[in-house]
Amino acid sequence: MTTVNPHTIQIFEHQTIRVGDQLNNVQFDEATYQTLAKYQEKQKTKYFSLVYKGIKFSHYVGVIQVGKLTLEILPKADKTGNDNPAKWQAVLLEMLRYCRLIKVESLGVGNVRLQSNSVLDIYFEQFLVAIQELLSNGLPKQYLTKESNQKALKGRLVLPKQLRKNGLHPERFYVRHTAFEYDHLFNQVLYEALTILQQVNLNPLLKLKLQQVLSSFPKLTTYTIKPRDFDQLFHTQKYRPHHELLEISRLILLNFSPDIRSGQHHLFALLFDMNKLFEEYVFWKLKALENDQLKVQRQASKPFWQRRTIRPDLLVTIDSRKYVLDTKWKVLQSSSPSMEDLKQLYIYCQYFDAERGILLYPKVHAIGNSSIIPFQPAQNEAATIHGQVLFLNILDQAGQLNKNLGKELIALLMND
Repeated sequence: MTTVNPHTIQIFEHQTIRVGDQLNNVQFDEATYQTLAKYQEKQKTKYFSLVYKGIKFSHYVGVIQVGKLTLEILPKADKTGNDNPAKWQAVLLEMLRYCRLIKVESLGVGNVRLQSNSVLDIYFEQFLVAIQELLSNGLPKQYLTKESNQKALKGRLVLPKQLRKNGLHPERFYVRHTAFEYDHLFNQVLYEALTILQQVNLNPLLKLKLQQVLSSFPKLTTYTIKPRDFDQLFHTQKYRPHHELLEISRLILLNFSPDIRSGQHHLFALLFDMNKLFEEYVFWKLKALENDQLKVQRQASKPFWQRRTIRPDLLVTIDSRKYVLDTKWKVLQSSSPSMEDLKQLYIYCQYFDAERGILLYPKVHAIGNSSIIPFQPAQNEAATIHGQVLFLNILDQAGQLNKNLGKELIALLMND
């Protein structure tokens, strides 16, 4: 494990770090552990679990920032004893880019400017650049209904409040009126996200950019943003062009946990489920190959029980032959999957009339793919369902993310 700057620890998924551990002159201290322990106690997340004087990471990857310390949790799917954080950081960033979770430009010019590959830096820069563009084009205004005391009768007089508030001031008018202003929910969401970034440990370039944005942003009423506010904004047609900006705002607002005691150990978490990310990457690689003979569906669903549905990861059709693909970000020691995974695969095939179900795992050990093995048919079952275990090369020969994964997978599916 190595560090990319004096305040960053890089560690891999499923690894453990304890108080006192010092990795490349960066120490995991008691205060950081206590902050993470309180966060886990309050949020009950799946990101990590607590062990004695330490934390054990799960299958979530990304960044947790505690005060000035950044913990970067990286994926790893190889058996080499020499850990290479730089390689797996590049793999993570490329997967996020390809799955459209990071803009393409952010890995280019922006990354050169920042002199950093930090996932947080990339997202924060993406957010600030988007707001700068919005400000240059004109921050949206909205007609708002307001009530206030005025020196002139402008709008509609609110008689009960006029009598109660202005009984001794007949020269004033308590009115309800409309105003074309910046102070509405969309802008408030952006403003609250910007104020949170003031409390996050940013690199100097981003800190300067944040100050520039805030100096150009109008002062708005303080408002506590709630998760349902985003539902309202996402369903407003007017803000459809700004969905990406809203997504990053939601990410910032809902993943920040302030330290109300001292203000020294604010926590910000930006983490991705590697199971979902692996599935997403396989999907987009297959989707790029789609043609008249090859169709790829993701998260197709059918009714299963009462109002519950059943959803395989991917459903692939090649020349009218259906294949259910179930991705698993697990390291297998052999080509024998768990009974639970096999049962799930069998049910998926039954419900989606697929002749073959495939469990997809990252290739780590020198294990060959299994042969196509029939499930024992149930009584009165007309068609035989086959199962198979396939291992995918996540890395290519150069140790980079395998960009031919989709083509290799299709070749394996068609190899009967």
